[in-house]
Amino acid sequence: MDEANVTVRFDGRVYCWWQRVHIRDSVDDLCTAVQLDVTLPGQGESLPAGENLVGKVFIGDELVATTRPDVFARKVGADSHRIRLDARSLARELVDCQYSATRSGQRLGELVKWICKTFEVPLKVDATTAVVPDFSMQCEQPSNALVNAVRAANLLLYPLPDGGLILTAPTSALPVATLEYGVNIKDYEVVDEYRLRYSEYVVKGYDFHGQAAQAGRVKDAGIGYFRPLHIVADRHGQGAGGCDRRAELERNRRQARAHRIELEVQGWRYQDADGAWHCWRVNTQVRVVIPGEQIDGVFLVGDRAFSLDDRGGHVTHLTVMRREAFAGETKVKAKKSAGRRK
Repeated sequence: MDEANVTVRFDGRVYCWWQRVHIRDSVDDLCTAVQLDVTLPGQGESLPAGENLVGKVFIGDELVATTRPDVFARKVGADSHRIRLDARSLARELVDCQYSATRSGQRLGELVKWICKTFEVPLKVDATTAVVPDFSMQCEQPSNALVNAVRAANLLLYPLPDGGLILTAPTSALPVATLEYGVNIKDYEVVDEYRLRYSEYVVKGYDFHGQAAQAGRVKDAGIGYFRPLHIVADRHGQGAGGCDRRAELERNRRQARAHRIELEVQGWRYQDADGAWHCWRVNTQVRVVIPGEQIDGVFLVGDRAFSLDDRGGHVTHLTVMRREAFAGETKVKAKKSAGRRK
């Protein structure tokens, strides 16, 4: 497969031939992170510096990120100069800024749309959302409030190539490709991260309509020692049932995310059934086959990073997990390891 080059376009000008590339997306982050680096002979010239610039990042002809610069750096020596660009997509203001606001009786989709419009971040809502009785931010990062509310609703909020966000459910679509160790998987790592799990989850809230404190709790039977996690409910105006539901979601999500597979795949793109090439994306499903681990199943892509350097060439790093790691279904089968078939 012929790998396409990465190009950045500022105000109609194209900058290409980057020697080191790292472009990362995650369903748990609101921003695409971009790091580009090139060393050229002579003193040369810098990129167009400017705090208000918006750059579009392409792999071949496919747009993968729309960003504002975090850092422009140029290091000049006697015979060469190095240019480095660090950037994040347009939702970075939701992560960096602190803001105060209060809303009542709006649907979650309307709340996210209102916040994104305030910070001029495009938003696509692709899910039916429930009413959030009371929503408040007090001198805090909007990203924290948004991510907590979205997770409680079993939804995802992650970046799109146009720099905006999409509010949607974890996909249940068919796998876009099959990845098999020894064929297109360069190497893999099976991870069991026990520190993500707790013995007991307690969610505390307040029912403003009933004027009463509420609490929900659930245990993780697999943790045999005292390791509690107490959470202040992100959604208000609900009864004890809502707190119980949130506690179950937190437990099930953490159980599922504690078991994951890290894959390193040659190239940045996959070929669909019609023969067309597409860049890997988060919130897509793939079939993973690793015979030595008895793995043959469908997993959801949670993190994806494109990298390029003079050692590994074009490589995609994928973090895949069972879909319930993101959906948080209340009925979760017990599993011994991410490396074992259920």
